[in-house]
Amino acid sequence: MIIAIDASRANKTKRSGIEWYSYYLLKQLYQLDDQNRYFLYTPEKLIDDLKPPPSNFTEKVLKWPLKKLWTLGRFSLEMLFNKPDILFVPSHTFPLIGAKKNIITWHDVGYKKFPETYTKWELWSLNQGNKRAVKIADKIITISHFSKKEILKFYKIDPEKISVIYLGCNHDLWQPAPADAVRDFLQRNSFKAPYFVYLGRLALRKNIVGLIRIYNRFREKYHKPHQLILIGSAEPQQDEINQEIQASPFKDEIKKMGWLPTEQLPILLSGASGFVFPTIYEGFGLPAVEAMACGCPVIASNSGALPEIIDEAGLLTEAHDVDGFAQNMIKVIEDSEFRQDLISKGLQRSKEFSWEKCAQETLKILQS
Repeated sequence: MIIAIDASRANKTKRSGIEWYSYYLLKQLYQLDDQNRYFLYTPEKLIDDLKPPPSNFTEKVLKWPLKKLWTLGRFSLEMLFNKPDILFVPSHTFPLIGAKKNIITWHDVGYKKFPETYTKWELWSLNQGNKRAVKIADKIITISHFSKKEILKFYKIDPEKISVIYLGCNHDLWQPAPADAVRDFLQRNSFKAPYFVYLGRLALRKNIVGLIRIYNRFREKYHKPHQLILIGSAEPQQDEINQEIQASPFKDEIKKMGWLPTEQLPILLSGASGFVFPTIYEGFGLPAVEAMACGCPVIASNSGALPEIIDEAGLLTEAHDVDGFAQNMIKVIEDSEFRQDLISKGLQRSKEFSWEKCAQETLKILQS
């Protein structure tokens, strides 16, 4: 069987949620399947950490002169003239022309619930891409039972066509770091403990403005120094976030770090007082799982799939409850017994998510 995979998301140097999902899924398929023939389609050559693929995986570079519309343009032409048995797209956009059978991973419908937090281009791309998915997809994978319910709420799709497969966690990377490694790292990089961490895209839909307000309230209630470290790629619409930071009386202790190398993140999480994640909508919430795997207490919103994924292993609060978040931040600092119980529950819960399991369940769908 010939399986085509859109590897363009995996083939990024600076990855976040969907890119990591695509990357780990591909790496696991390298190990799991030596029977089927795969073609990995990208606009550029595969980067080093995706090489060398096994002999039954063939890299296929489809050059395209534009920064956008690669899927709708060059990839569509490829499907027209070289139609595989199966096309698997691990993000939201099918080409205009599919394969004999088509499978897509549909992560969430946040763009339907909170369109004001997306750019016009993002909204157009997501709406058009998912309209095609409804028409073209023979099978849809989504990443939580919450997301499945949301997709069915907005689109007329046979529920049997949608399968839920949880994302995974790379436990070789995401694990508690030794105290001396944390101390050395903080000294080398001029970070100061104690601190709270946010990890994820710096986007309005992640409620970063609300996070700054939560931090302000926390500092008003808790009068000892405590930094807030924001880690993640800056999305469009940064002005409102930057204005909120500048207006904070504690702005000098808010560190907007941008994207950091992934190997640094478990160390930062391991040394943090907690991971604060007040996002207004999540199809899964991978950063919360990664924080739990590092022994970092999770203080998150009860939005979207987070109650399903975190379960009882974190503190859940309504996304806009500034006082509730601030009080929970104080609780994980001051109540050492409660903190340790939360860490233990988080470590245990994180073990239930693995990329191998995610890939095994995905391969079953590809083969069926």
